[in-house]
Amino acid sequence: MSRMVVASLMMSLLVIGSVGMASAQESESTTLQNENQTNDCAVVIGIDASGMAYNQTDVSIEVGETVCWVWENESMEHNVAETGGPNDNNRKLTGVYSGPAATTVDFNHTFTENMTFYYMCEPHVSMDMRGTITVGTGTPATPASTMDDKPDDTVPGFGIISVVLAGLGAVVFLRIETLRMITPRGSRIPREI
Repeated sequence: MSRMVVASLMMSLLVIGSVGMASAQESESTTLQNENQTNDCAVVIGIDASGMAYNQTDVSIEVGETVCWVWENESMEHNVAETGGPNDNNRKLTGVYSGPAATTVDFNHTFTENMTFYYMCEPHVSMDMRGTITVGTGTPATPASTMDDKPDDTVPGFGIISVVLAGLGAVVFLRIETLRMITPRGSRIPREI
């Protein structure tokens, strides 16, 4: 009987040991994969010590490079959502998006053209949790329009003339309809026979 107990204990220890070894190897493999993934990143952006801002908010990279947003077990949930500009509080529906906010995020995006990329953390945009990535030369600034920028193919005053004619037409139409309403259409007094 004691040999059976000893044999059972030995088998249990072997099974537990092999599971522990496999778990350790899997953990080491996952760590190496994560390190290899972040090695492909030109920049890795995380959450700063306050927990309410990205640790890098203004980054410059070259076209074709990858930016990685990585954080793990944060006390609050965060995400990455592309916006239309530096002060835009709305996510671009077809833009870059890491998904719903989470305490652990491992997200990356490769930028393939010159642009200025604006992004925010949706839950904390009111606290100004935003970032900017300048890719290559960035997005060229649009020049302010001047009065001299009007197209050459427009007829001056045509719009004003159209509005005046439409207004006159409306007045004539209303006048005619008003007259129709107040003009009697025949005698409504019953005749005696």
